[in-house]
Amino acid sequence: MSSGVKFGIDLSLEAYEADTWERYINFVKTVDEKVWDSMWLGDHLGGLPPISPFKNYNVWLLFSIFAELKRKPLLGTAVTDPHRYHPAILAQMSMTVDHISNGRFILGIGAGEAFNLESYGFNYKKKPVSKMVEFIEVLRKLWGSGGQKVNHKGEFFELRDAILEPSSIQKPIPIWMAANGPRTRKMAGAIADGWIPIPFSAETYKMELKEVKDSLKKSNRSVEDFTFGCWNWVFIHEDEAELQLYLELKKLSMPIQFAKEMKPLGYWKEEKRELYKKLGFKPETLSLLSFSRVDQLNLGIVGEIVKDVPKEFVREATLMGSIEEVTKKLEKLIKNGAQHIVLMVDNDIAKDPKKPAPYTYEHVYNILTKEVIPYLKEQY
Repeated sequence: MSSGVKFGIDLSLEAYEADTWERYINFVKTVDEKVWDSMWLGDHLGGLPPISPFKNYNVWLLFSIFAELKRKPLLGTAVTDPHRYHPAILAQMSMTVDHISNGRFILGIGAGEAFNLESYGFNYKKKPVSKMVEFIEVLRKLWGSGGQKVNHKGEFFELRDAILEPSSIQKPIPIWMAANGPRTRKMAGAIADGWIPIPFSAETYKMELKEVKDSLKKSNRSVEDFTFGCWNWVFIHEDEAELQLYLELKKLSMPIQFAKEMKPLGYWKEEKRELYKKLGFKPETLSLLSFSRVDQLNLGIVGEIVKDVPKEFVREATLMGSIEEVTKKLEKLIKNGAQHIVLMVDNDIAKDPKKPAPYTYEHVYNILTKEVIPYLKEQY
């Protein structure tokens, strides 16, 4: 990993909300590749209704366009999964993007999300993490085969004299794992080239980064050759009323998205286990593989789980606030070990793209591009 913090822009939300293809691609053309080191897309079929829409372009086709439009930034998935593709198909697609981009592709992968899988009939409930590990093994066998026959017989996949040619430009294509639990963090350190979690806060990121580092050392792997990344939403506004509305949503997401962090954060009482039970989950195993719609959740019970968590605590942990506030939070992440920070702007898209009103998506993107990131790169 080269010195100096790097920043990526996740362009997925713009695609979800832009009303036309022309509007979306025109925005992509404006991305400043002198500032943004990478461009990312979530590999989604669906969304998490009702809060996110079913509007998703195929990211593998988009990457081929991005690679021609922008010749400098890295391109990455944030993230794909081991359920919707056979590893030979994904090996070929990612190898192709690697060639089109001249070796600028990163494969971000996670264990999966039910909203991409359940409605479409994919088989994802049997040992998803073990399946991901074997999936990665098969990818690397094919990428490194040099056009020679590849054989593999595992629990989930089988190859018999399989050939993938040409080989990838990168030897191999780097794999960053979206490891958000203790087991997958250990796996990231043992087999991945990078780590791209969604951290609850800079403090939890620091604790979890240590787990990945410990796994790297235990596996006799180089910490210097590994990239400690992270992915998160960012919401910038100067109107306190708008910030409070956003804060309420983030607080409600905490017991669902960060159930495993409740104990180390100090906001756990054993009776909360019963509340999770009413929702139909165990907090230790709750993940985005557990449910496919927000309306499967009783938000009243969700609110009960976090009613004793102070708003100030959630605000401090979340990448939200004024320009100065968000800048300081990003600084904290950098100081706690983040080397490559991928951001997805969470502000609403302007109704008129030619008139980006204050603190719409376009305006916040410009604030990050012209003010926040240049400052942080100069400092770190």
